[in-house]
Amino acid sequence: MDLSAILPIPDLMAAKNLIVFSPHPDDNEVGAGGTIAKLIDHGCQVTYVIATSGQAGSEDGQMSPDELAAIRKKEQQAALEILGGGRLIFLDYPDTQLKKYEEALGRDIIRVIRDIRPDFVMAPDPWLPYEAHPDHRTLGHQVSTGVIMAPFALAQPDLGTPVPSPAIAYYGSAWPNTVIDVTETFDRKIQALSAHQSQFSPPPQFASIF
Repeated sequence: MDLSAILPIPDLMAAKNLIVFSPHPDDNEVGAGGTIAKLIDHGCQVTYVIATSGQAGSEDGQMSPDELAAIRKKEQQAALEILGGGRLIFLDYPDTQLKKYEEALGRDIIRVIRDIRPDFVMAPDPWLPYEAHPDHRTLGHQVSTGVIMAPFALAQPDLGTPVPSPAIAYYGSAWPNTVIDVTETFDRKIQALSAHQSQFSPPPQFASIF
């Protein structure tokens, strides 16, 4: 039996209010920049929630974490504007250390879901084989948990009014069940990636990203 007959696959392109959760500045553009731009073009309201400020994401040993975080926040704002614009929230957890703050992170995720009331959320797939970055795994797990817990009034009652569970789309999944044609927005994806100058020397060199 086709499982989709019982549990139909949600239509991502029908999303009207989307939260895109990202471990670091640039992950959303790498993982789903073309799709995000296409959704914005179709009238979807997009909120970026960035778990860290990317304070560790540089090989430049002369730069302080605070200096790098300030640069990466500006780069992320510029990248989102290129994709079409939206709300940007930084949770400001330490880069590479989300696992240490997992409980607080989970609470923040439930709070923001209940506040924004999305019909869809997007996050990295925490079950991606060979995913080596602990921040990606931790965030993906906590977003998944937050989606499940958002509607339960007795689960974290101090974190806002319960809301229906949004659909969830994992980017970078090894088992995709949805393919979005981003031909028309692919150039904007590349432009948005180029806004992250501290991370990528233009033009960015990537393969098999959408």
